[in-house]
Amino acid sequence: MENFGMSRSRIKIFVASGILVSSLILLVFVGVKNTSLRHFRPEQLMAQAQEVHQKGVQIDGFIVEKSTSWDHSNFQLSFVVRDEADTARVNVVSVGKLKPDNFKDGGNVFVEGRYNADENLITASKIQTKCASKYQQAGSALATQEKYQIEAEVTQQN
Repeated sequence: MENFGMSRSRIKIFVASGILVSSLILLVFVGVKNTSLRHFRPEQLMAQAQEVHQKGVQIDGFIVEKSTSWDHSNFQLSFVVRDEADTARVNVVSVGKLKPDNFKDGGNVFVEGRYNADENLITASKIQTKCASKYQQAGSALATQEKYQIEAEVTQQN
């Protein structure tokens, strides 16, 4: 009889462990599914709008000229993102966050947030701008380096 009691307690432990492991796997799966974001360009988002309605998305594009509205008292930023060819546009609103320092019309922007297909609107949780001047400066530094290399070669030839 004692042998049966030990195996019964082992069975309870195995069942409890199985339930615990299954629950953890389910939580991880649901958590990853809810936090994973799909990345789009504006034209891709428009084509798949209903599929990602009320889901988290990432989008990058250009800020449409004269589309920006900044309400500094309420920390509300509204603007429109377009694709490179300006064939698709997506409205963006961000509430409760500061406007990025180098945010400007025509600039390149990356937005993360929840998409509402009915309003073609992303409620942003994150906005990042790409600073073109950093790339221009890097290009200028490269051009300067090439200039010095050419001058050095000319000096060596003379």
